[in-house]
Amino acid sequence: IVAISQTNIKRMLAYSSIAQAGYILIALAVMSQYALVGGIYHMFTHVFMKFGAFIVVAALISVGLGERIRDYNGLAKRAPFAAFAMVLFLFSLAGIPPLAGFTSKFVLFSSAIYVDGAVVTQWVWLALVAVVNSAISLYYYARVVKAMYVEEGPTDKLAIKGGHKFAIALCVIAVIVLGVFPTPLLDVIGDAASYLFVAP
Repeated sequence: IVAISQTNIKRMLAYSSIAQAGYILIALAVMSQYALVGGIYHMFTHVFMKFGAFIVVAALISVGLGERIRDYNGLAKRAPFAAFAMVLFLFSLAGIPPLAGFTSKFVLFSSAIYVDGAVVTQWVWLALVAVVNSAISLYYYARVVKAMYVEEGPTDKLAIKGGHKFAIALCVIAVIVLGVFPTPLLDVIGDAASYLFVAP
């Protein structure tokens, strides 16, 4: 909730990281194999979503853009690739399909309802809290998207460095692939998690 009032994009992303960590803690509350798979998978997706967003911020700072959200006004015209990548990262963090954040949140949130092969009601409230918080996060992420694509700003082009573009592109690919093709990594995580739940 504190992220809503932030005007500095780095602080906003930092507060959103607290929310993402809170989602991962669902696995510790539920303590099922499925929940652990969801928690670990969300950790993987969060690496690329948040790292990508911070790389965009760092790349823009390196070419002279400020850290305030209003400094991003009109960014879609000044640095189209950076703006598009930031939209993908923010929407993935918010859990918009078919991006990685949607897939990992779906597994993680549903683990609070589907426990050990059966639907239970004990943790339904936890899933609802997570969904509501995720909806709130969409609001403060959308503020950045609005600044980049709707608000008017300077029109001079920003030349993002090649190294930054490469790192951003890798994160973009990961966010898309982990959202659309989650099964291979989920299977590996599931195999690893199963060893913690084997009866002695």
